[in-house]
Amino acid sequence: MIHFSALVLLLGFELSYYLLIVQTGITQHYHSDLFKLFPLFLGGVTGTLLSGYAWGKLTNPIHKIYIALTLQLVLSFFYPDYTPFTLALLGLSVGIMGPLSIYLFKEHQRYELLLALAIAYTVGTYAFTTLVDHREWMAIFFSFIALISAISLYNYKTEQTGERACSFSAYLPLILWIFLDSNLFETLSRHKGLMIWSEYTYTIIFFHLLGLLGAFFIRIKEHKQHLFIALLFVGSYGLSYAQLPLALAMLYPFTISYYNVIVFITLSKETDLKKLAYVMLLVGWIASGLGLTLALSGLLH
Repeated sequence: MIHFSALVLLLGFELSYYLLIVQTGITQHYHSDLFKLFPLFLGGVTGTLLSGYAWGKLTNPIHKIYIALTLQLVLSFFYPDYTPFTLALLGLSVGIMGPLSIYLFKEHQRYELLLALAIAYTVGTYAFTTLVDHREWMAIFFSFIALISAISLYNYKTEQTGERACSFSAYLPLILWIFLDSNLFETLSRHKGLMIWSEYTYTIIFFHLLGLLGAFFIRIKEHKQHLFIALLFVGSYGLSYAQLPLALAMLYPFTISYYNVIVFITLSKETDLKKLAYVMLLVGWIASGLGLTLALSGLLH
């Protein structure tokens, strides 16, 4: 039961940290200036790659998580004003946590994943409209909860199921979904007429949770699942073009939650931490970075 709760809180609040502090907080504080944000990206890429290798005699993923979360907690006291060096260190800590957080989970641990994502999307949506420069307490609190949860996992051993994704092609749809999501999310967060989070907060939370439940209990074959997700994104983009905020506040959160469950479950099948780190580099940084760049170009709206 301790491991169950610790896994839920660790992933739930680390995802909340990423959503509210890294993805929206720091990005908006620096006005999405890619030049100023480059140290964060560079640190994230470096941390993601480092997570897959042994650090001398330090090979236990839990011990690496202790170091990353301790660094993240210390740096959270400086939020939101960072030097290029401290911004790179923050990226390093978050980058390390990405693959390691997923590595702790295995495909059959669906209830832990469901509750963790429910925490992240509920907290992330509810606090989304908080002014980005007033989120220091969130950065500290989320990091503290994640670190305490990780300490509770000191004797936890990752279950090796022997399963792994067959080939790199299995990850290509994931890269596409994250690129599309990043582009649409960043576009909407800058579009005054479609900033749905302030007006439809509880609607968004409800449909996030509905999307999670749908992904866990709707069992369809892989190719049909990819088609379904494609249709969800087509609908979400279509509603954004049509500028129908209420409908968008229902479909888009459902889409985010649904496809993210598929992403996590697919990644959790990978038992090779080094390979997972390289996949996360593409999924977590390259795809989302390209989505942000496209959004800033203004091609969508």
